[in-house]
Amino acid sequence: MITAENVHMNFRRGMVGAKIRALDGMSLQVREGDFFALVGQNGAGKSTAMYCFLGLLKPTSGKIEVMGRAPELGSSLYSTVSYLPEEPHYHLYLTVEEATRYYASLYGERPPRKAIDDILERLGLGPFKKLSLAKCSKGMKQKVGIAQCLIRETRLLFLDEPTRGLDPIIVREFREILRDLHKRGATIVMNSHVLSEIEMLANRVAILEKGKVIAQDDLHNLMTLDQDLYAVAVEADGSVPDYLTVTERQGNTVRGRIPKAQLYDFMDYARQKGLRVLECSLQRASLEDSFVRILKGDAPGEKKEV
Repeated sequence: MITAENVHMNFRRGMVGAKIRALDGMSLQVREGDFFALVGQNGAGKSTAMYCFLGLLKPTSGKIEVMGRAPELGSSLYSTVSYLPEEPHYHLYLTVEEATRYYASLYGERPPRKAIDDILERLGLGPFKKLSLAKCSKGMKQKVGIAQCLIRETRLLFLDEPTRGLDPIIVREFREILRDLHKRGATIVMNSHVLSEIEMLANRVAILEKGKVIAQDDLHNLMTLDQDLYAVAVEADGSVPDYLTVTERQGNTVRGRIPKAQLYDFMDYARQKGLRVLECSLQRASLEDSFVRILKGDAPGEKKEV
């Protein structure tokens, strides 16, 4: 769906100012049907990458293809692409309903009134559809942007910090809408600092640092960093084997980690001693844990794909 090969993007502060390198050899691939997340610290190049995918910026060097074509402003390939920027700007004299209809109509097809009413109700904007955007809160304006992206079927959806300014109930509803779109075949590319949201939605992640992709893999693989350890919990009144590294004792429950190579030894030990095993699973980390460890360069076995 999207391919970027050795992409560089340079800016200059003013006419003679210092050169800024926003992208420094970025390479990544988004497959059709992916829910793909771009993760990185401020200034890592996430939004710049998205602008390049949308044809809003032309890279200094390197190659980008979107659906097999080079992105260019006005290209017909964007007829099936939707985009929600981090801070959308509107014609503030329009009402919520008028704005949703107008921006959705820019694709060349007037959306049915029922479709507009349905999506505004789903996003909690139904009671405010006659309210002018000038009087809307930041969160309400963000919902208007979400509405015009979701009111029509889309093949490729770009989201730049989409849940910013939204209340928790609408974030949850928006998450379900995105899951539904993804199940229906849409490819979604999202930037977000809310790693817990990415953990619940994305199937693939690219981590950017200083304009480079330093890790790219399935979310499951990036979160399974300690592949040689198992997390266990066992009811044990007495001693435990030496190879079990205890992390917590609570009453007669012992939690800890064991090496993968001694998993069967542990199971035999528990059976012989009559111990009740409460938990045994491959050691996992949150996306936040993985993100920090990969940035520090001390994550064991992380996969880098370019």
